[in-house]
Amino acid sequence: MESLGTVLVAMIAGALRVSTPFLFVSLGECLTERSGRINLGNEGVLVLGAMVGYATSYHTGSPWAGIAAAAIAGALLGSIHGAICSLARVNDVAMGIAIMLAGTGIAFFFGKPYVQPTAPHLPNIPLGFWSNTPQVRSALEVSPLFFAGVAAAVVLHWFFRATRMGLRVHWA
Repeated sequence: MESLGTVLVAMIAGALRVSTPFLFVSLGECLTERSGRINLGNEGVLVLGAMVGYATSYHTGSPWAGIAAAAIAGALLGSIHGAICSLARVNDVAMGIAIMLAGTGIAFFFGKPYVQPTAPHLPNIPLGFWSNTPQVRSALEVSPLFFAGVAAAVVLHWFFRATRMGLRVHWA
């Protein structure tokens, strides 16, 4: 029975680690959809942001610089989508697909030199300190970005509900 608990903890912890990038993409899409648009280009934004973040982290030696660069790349691609979709007779869906193809294409083109090198990583937060099982301790090493993403989700929820600007974002 102890091994079943270990597997369940490892599955939940693995889901936390893997879902962190998608949490940030989902927050961006939440803002996009709240403003009345739809962006199917999230995969391209995710891949390009990951490549830019990795390359920046590799060249600067700072994982935090990589995170900032990834956020800027994602915001830039989202802004391009928003700006073009605000023009007359531009289809959100078609533009989103174009963003997805452009983001993944640019990332694969410029990302080839970064296939082998190792960039610095953020230190994980060891949440499995309470366990004697090495697999549980390893599985519960969670990125601080997960907690930043949860905090950003709470702030975005508050922003949409409690601020004048957040209430105006709807169908702007």
